[in-house]
Amino acid sequence: MLALQAATEGELEEVITEEAEHVSSVLTALLDYVRGLLPSLGAALLVLLIGMLLTRIVMKLIGHGFAKSNADATAVSFLQSLISVALYVLLGVIVLSVLHVPMTSIITVIGTMGIAIGLALKDSLSNVAGGFILLFSKPLKIGDLVEFGGVTGTVESIAILQTKLLRPDGTTVFIPNGKIADAMVLNYTEDPRRRLDVDFSISYDADAEKAKAIIQAILQKHPHASKEPQPLVRIGALGDSAVVLHVRVWTVHAFYWDLYYDLHEQVKAAFDEQGISFPYPQMDVHLKKETALPH
Repeated sequence: MLALQAATEGELEEVITEEAEHVSSVLTALLDYVRGLLPSLGAALLVLLIGMLLTRIVMKLIGHGFAKSNADATAVSFLQSLISVALYVLLGVIVLSVLHVPMTSIITVIGTMGIAIGLALKDSLSNVAGGFILLFSKPLKIGDLVEFGGVTGTVESIAILQTKLLRPDGTTVFIPNGKIADAMVLNYTEDPRRRLDVDFSISYDADAEKAKAIIQAILQKHPHASKEPQPLVRIGALGDSAVVLHVRVWTVHAFYWDLYYDLHEQVKAAFDEQGISFPYPQMDVHLKKETALPH
């Protein structure tokens, strides 16, 4: 019995010793690997820091180069965004190569990641394609006032994935390029001119010809109302309780709202002075007298 117990204890001690030696050898090998890898990690970190610094310098030089040229601002914004992404991808490949990762493995990983990212981010890829469409077809450019999907704003920038719009109230809207490329965009500043369409209603008792002459006189004196083509002031509709005068006048886009507000204010003041009234909504109701039925 004692001999069996001694044999068991001896075997257990031998097993523990073997496992300890195995763990020790694994730790020693891992430590040697880390020691051998430290120079590569240090070199990779140094390359990463230098690469990031050089990328920023290159992007600044590219920005200065575009600024000195007469390149389109929209193309500059998009190309700078694209070049920046390409440079950082190249930097990542260089860092991996410094870590002695085989180039075939890098290419395999990049290809696999490309397929996975392409499937997961197919909408983003469509936005990239939409960015190229916006760049080459140029339906809008930086500084244009556009309307898309009920949102009106000035184009601030066009990046790889999205376009930045600044709304008149100061808020910012980011719209994916793919949606803009596939939708109808209303560009207010493609043509420097813009036509102002305004309707004025006068009562049926008012002198329509006199009212038209007053509006024409205001337009002839206003500095922002184009004289060529001639402004149009005509009776455009006969409403239920008013005669509607249509006013169509061209102006420069920059003074569109100045003319809009000035015309309303000056027409109101001139009509009040000349006794031309604006009608109030009204309805004439006629009551029929009921006849008593014979008993």
